[in-house]
Amino acid sequence: MLYKNDIESMKKKKLPVTSALRQKAEEELAKLESKPKLMKVDSLVLNHELLVHQIELEMQNDELLKANNLTFVVAEKYRELYNLAPVGYFTLTNKGEIIEVNYCGSELLCKDAKDLNYSLFGFFVTDETKPIFNIFLEMIFLTKTNETCMVSLNVGDNIIKHVLLTGICTKNSKQCLIAVIDTTELISIENKVKRLEDLNNYFIGRELKMVELKKEINDLLKSKGLENKYLNT
Repeated sequence: MLYKNDIESMKKKKLPVTSALRQKAEEELAKLESKPKLMKVDSLVLNHELLVHQIELEMQNDELLKANNLTFVVAEKYRELYNLAPVGYFTLTNKGEIIEVNYCGSELLCKDAKDLNYSLFGFFVTDETKPIFNIFLEMIFLTKTNETCMVSLNVGDNIIKHVLLTGICTKNSKQCLIAVIDTTELISIENKVKRLEDLNNYFIGRELKMVELKKEINDLLKSKGLENKYLNT
């Protein structure tokens, strides 16, 4: 009797366990059956994302090409303006070494641009105006503002050129940009004008003295009862 009851009891206990396992098995089967569908959906989504990413890369590449072309065009225009400017442009270190120079600048110093690289700009400054240039260069890096000065350059064979220098420090404070304007002809004209003015003043002064002298002679003749010698005074 006890044995039979035990068997019945075991059967009763076994049923819930069997039902739970079956439910798990069905769930796993459902997962397995749905997995290919999920993989297919995932594959489509992945392909879509890859295609979109590829298109984005192609668009980015086109934008980069356009930007590079624009940069090249701007750089070419800058190079043309820099080299063809009627003003000498120099890039100097704080020691006065020439890092870059445009065509007008090299013409001003009567040298090829390649021969001026890393040479000292101060080498061309006359001894009389070199202290002015040294202070000018020092103040550019010290004040970080525009500085201006007038110096003379000896460009070989005792050819002296008078120039106006305007400089400013670069953003990294390691170099400075110098604009050089040749004022030799202007100063020469000013000197000629001054000489003409001096000469004119000399003759005017001389003429005034002659008028005064003639007046004195007339006054002297008049005091002696004689006629004036100079009627136009």
